[in-house]
Amino acid sequence: MNTFTEHPPVPKVLQEALKDYPDLIARLEEGLTAVGLRPGMSRAQRTDQLERAFWRLEGDMDSFVEHASDEVAAADAAGDADRTAHARRKLHLLQLHRRDGGEELMKFFAWGQD
Repeated sequence: MNTFTEHPPVPKVLQEALKDYPDLIARLEEGLTAVGLRPGMSRAQRTDQLERAFWRLEGDMDSFVEHASDEVAAADAAGDADRTAHARRKLHLLQLHRRDGGEELMKFFAWGQD
């Protein structure tokens, strides 16, 4: 059981990039509920939570990329050009933004501010 009083939001850069995929944003948000802040946390504790938040986002984004790659393969196999084009755009978007959001997380956890 965690006693966090505040959880980091999904970084705005990812919210904007994934605005057409609210289900993915919701999954990122759900993952970030496992990390957070509570009153009196030391710098080391905040750093630990920051690292965990990075791992959560990276793991989820990597999973999204893998799934999108499978969607491209399935659309190609089905010979559906429109579906393939859509799947490729989604895959490209996810690959482009898979490591975004770190700066916002660092601000949330006040990393380097003390």
